Amino acid sequence: MTMAGTALLSASAADLCFGANGSQLTAYGAKAAGMGGASVAFPQDAIAAASNPAGMAEVGSRLDGDLQFLYVKSRTQFMSEDNEHHGQRYAPVVEFGINYQVDEKLSLGFSTAASGVLFRYNDALLPNPNLDRAKGALLQVVGLPTLAYKVSDRLSLGISLALAAQRFEAQGIPIPGTDEGFPAHGAKYSFGTGWRAGALWKANDWVSFGAMYAPKIKMSKLDEYKQDLLSTVAGSIDMPEQYAFGVAVRPTDRLTLALDWQHISWQNVDAYHELFGWRSQDVFRLGGAYALTPQWTVRTGYSTTRRQYGSDFATQNALLVGINPNAVTLGATRSFRNGSELTFGYEYDLDADVKGTGPSTGTKISTNMGFVTVGYGWKF
Repeated sequence: MTMAGTALLSASAADLCFGANGSQLTAYGAKAAGMGGASVAFPQDAIAAASNPAGMAEVGSRLDGDLQFLYVKSRTQFMSEDNEHHGQRYAPVVEFGINYQVDEKLSLGFSTAASGVLFRYNDALLPNPNLDRAKGALLQVVGLPTLAYKVSDRLSLGISLALAAQRFEAQGIPIPGTDEGFPAHGAKYSFGTGWRAGALWKANDWVSFGAMYAPKIKMSKLDEYKQDLLSTVAGSIDMPEQYAFGVAVRPTDRLTLALDWQHISWQNVDAYHELFGWRSQDVFRLGGAYALTPQWTVRTGYSTTRRQYGSDFATQNALLVGINPNAVTLGATRSFRNGSELTFGYEYDLDADVKGTGPSTGTKISTNMGFVTVGYGWKF
C-alpha cells in the first residue's frame, strides 16, 4: 500500500458514498433509473447523452430535470470485530438535460452526468489528539453539449464535448509513522475536457442496437494536494475510460425490453487503482418498459457487476462503502396532455458484505443503500 493509500484509512467508516458502480450511478435519467440503467439502445429523455449521445436524435425537443435521492447505511469492522463503526447518510444527486430538434435530421442538446464519493467521520480509527476530525469529498460532474444527426431513418450518430469539473477536499488524514497529519488544504477544484461518441441503429421496427465510447478524461492537478496526499498519483484523479453496447427489443407496441453491457476501466486510473486497488468492471443491465395506457408507463430492471475491488483490498476501502454490485429497480411515468411528464423510480441495491482476506484480514464492511428518483419532463 502506498503512503497516501495508508493515510486514507485514518478514521471511521464513511457516512456517505454515492455511486453503485465504483463512483458511478447505476443509471442516468429518471426513466433509465426505473430500468436498471438499460438505455444505450433505448433513449427516453434529454439526459440520454450520458449513456449514448446518438440517443438525443430520437427524443425530440424536450427539457428534463431529475433528482436521485440516495440513502445509505454502513457498518464497518476495521482490523478487528471489536472495533466497529456505524454510519447513515442521505444525499441528493441532481440531473439536467435539454434537447432541441433543429430539423428532421439534426438535434442539439445538453446533458449532465454526476459521480463521486463523499465521506465524513465521527470517530478515528487511529486516535491522535494532533489530528482534526477527518472528512473528505470527491464530487464530479460532466456537462455534455451534444450534436446528434440522423444519417438515415434507421441510423443516428452523436458526439458530445465532455466538460468535466471536480471538487476534492480532505482533512484529518495522518501521515503514517508520525504524530502529524497531512495539511488541510480545504476544497480544491480540478478540470478536464474530453469527448464521447455514440451510434444508434434501428435494424427494423422492433429491434435497435446502440454503442457508446468515452476515453479517459485527464484532470488537472489538485493544488496543494499534489504535493502530499496525492503525490504518489501525480496529484490528479482522472475519470476512467468507458464504453457500452446495448440492444432494445419491442415485441409489442406496448412493451420494450433493453439490455446493456458497460465496461468501466478503473484499473487504468492511477488514483483508483494504486490507492484503493480498484479493478475494471463489466456492468450488465436488463430493463423493461410497458405502456399500461397512453398516460401511464411502468418500468422495472436489474443491474449486476462484480465489486470494484477484491477482498484483499478491504482495508484500503473501509471508508468507501459503495460496495453493492447488484440492484433491482422499479419506475413509472405519468404523461399529461400539455406535454409534461412526471417520473418516479426506486432502486434497491441488494445488501452486500466484504470480508477482508490476506493483508485485510479483520476488516469487514456491510452496506445497505438505495435511491428514490423523481423527474420532470416537458416536450416542446
